Amino acid sequence: MLATTSKVNHTILSLLKEEKAFALYRLPGKTEFHLMVSEKNFLEVEEMDFEELPSGFAFVPFDQSKLWFLPADYHFTSTNDSIDLSEFNISVCKKDITGFQLIPSNEDSDKEIYMQKVDQLVKSLQNNVARKVVLSRRKKVGTLAGNDYFSAFQKLCKTHSDAMVSLVYFPEKQQIWLGATPEILVKQDKAQVFTTMSLAGTQSAFDVNGKEIRPIDALWTHKEIEEQALVGRYIINCLKKIRVREFEEEGPKTVKAGKLLHLRTYYIIDNKEVNYPNLSSVMLNLLHPTPAICGMPKDAAEKLLAEVEGYDREFYSGYLGPINVDEESHLFVNLRTMKIENGEVYTYAGGGITAESLPGKEWWETELKMGTIKGAFDNIEKL
Repeated sequence: MLATTSKVNHTILSLLKEEKAFALYRLPGKTEFHLMVSEKNFLEVEEMDFEELPSGFAFVPFDQSKLWFLPADYHFTSTNDSIDLSEFNISVCKKDITGFQLIPSNEDSDKEIYMQKVDQLVKSLQNNVARKVVLSRRKKVGTLAGNDYFSAFQKLCKTHSDAMVSLVYFPEKQQIWLGATPEILVKQDKAQVFTTMSLAGTQSAFDVNGKEIRPIDALWTHKEIEEQALVGRYIINCLKKIRVREFEEEGPKTVKAGKLLHLRTYYIIDNKEVNYPNLSSVMLNLLHPTPAICGMPKDAAEKLLAEVEGYDREFYSGYLGPINVDEESHLFVNLRTMKIENGEVYTYAGGGITAESLPGKEWWETELKMGTIKGAFDNIEKL
């Protein structure tokens, strides 16, 4: 028997009430969604080894302090309209479903503080301490009103068709993470084709008059083009370290992600040709954190972030996604995400700082990125 979407909502509320870890997700370009539930909650693993792990879901913080993996004790797959829960033995919560709205926070903006941090980093970069640092910020945007998590998930699926959309509950911290990320970190398909991407450069998908900009008409500054090229060179250097030279490069190309435009390049390897055992696991360890979320050189950028950023990113800009599901694995950088903790809602965003960065423009870029994920709320137009 197929349940209605209200049953999915009630199931989510039941899992939250019983503190059972789950991951609800939909892959880019797909119409079906997946719900994974574990009896054991998230398990800490020593390594994200694609060859050894069972079917499940990876959820890893930016600093990789712990590698969390959710075994798929239960795995449901369906379209956006229904899901078969007949095999799942859980007492379904009958609580009323009441929208997904945001009560805005009255906290003061941290604009000046962020711009001061950008200015501090620019001075360091002008002194050749590093080439690029990705400075991020966390913002409390308000309090959650309502409990219709599934409708919020569906809304992001509709507005971000080419993104990985996810709703993850992490009981150990009593946190819910909802997001729509466009950035592949590691992908391995049934045909043993490995894919990663360089995704950098950001601008609004609309001009000053509110008219949508076609990707083909987008104009990019020297800074943004160089930012994207830095990530590409980093990926190629990772491949050189393991002596893999047979790869295909597709891009750079301007792509739309929600209300934003980015520059994207794919790097593709046919592992049947190169015959590299455990290629995806090895590349995962080499790639994260990429210059798109940390900076370059990595060690110098991490040191500057520790000195300047001033907060724990937690799962923001870490990575997440299914491993060994239908003989495929899809890991994404956890961008365009929000955290819901104790009813309070936090959004996250960052931008690549170089010696040419302008603090005001960097602030505006983070505001654009945060605005994208706020589209999950029913009352976004009134905020």
